[in-house]
Amino acid sequence: MDRVPCTIIAIVLASLVGCWGQDAGRWSLKPYAGLALYQFIGDEADGCRMRPGVVAGTEVCYRLTDYMSVSGGVEYVPRGSQLNKLDGYIRQDHLSFPILMHFHPFGPHVELTLGAAPSFALHSVMRVADEHWESKDLFYSSDIVVPLGVYYSFNNGLSIGARLSAGRKTMVKRDAIFRGEHYNLRGAKVNNNEVSIIVGYRLGL
Repeated sequence: MDRVPCTIIAIVLASLVGCWGQDAGRWSLKPYAGLALYQFIGDEADGCRMRPGVVAGTEVCYRLTDYMSVSGGVEYVPRGSQLNKLDGYIRQDHLSFPILMHFHPFGPHVELTLGAAPSFALHSVMRVADEHWESKDLFYSSDIVVPLGVYYSFNNGLSIGARLSAGRKTMVKRDAIFRGEHYNLRGAKVNNNEVSIIVGYRLGL
């Protein structure tokens, strides 16, 4: 696991635990959903194109100050990519656990987010032409994703925003097997990438 995401996760978890049981008015729950474009990027991701999908989740947030909050949550994201050269796609349905810092430099309505999200595949499939293949021998089933977001919140609790999420590790295995053939992919760079529009509603706890 990358050192920087680990540090962020540790700081956020420590803050949440330390704040538990304090002023209830500082806590909030935010369910959210949105549309996303998923794609593999990297030196060996030639031929990968954006694949549309959805994102849905919920987060529990604690307001540390008027300008900063911290949150932990869980979300569903069907990552993957279109494979133009192979007339197919790769899809990995991930369960992700975003741990975020929220900043409000321009007042309560504008929100900037930064953090880390450990992510684990629940289901993984690869389609080539009209054939479907299990992709577990070719792709890793976990990732660490760094999400960057900007949101605008209305007085009624509704929020809308955009997010860019970038994977921190290559997703192809070093020694991969595809259609019974062995491939040496050491040094290959194929990373998750996501651009999404998200709508949420924040509820006070």
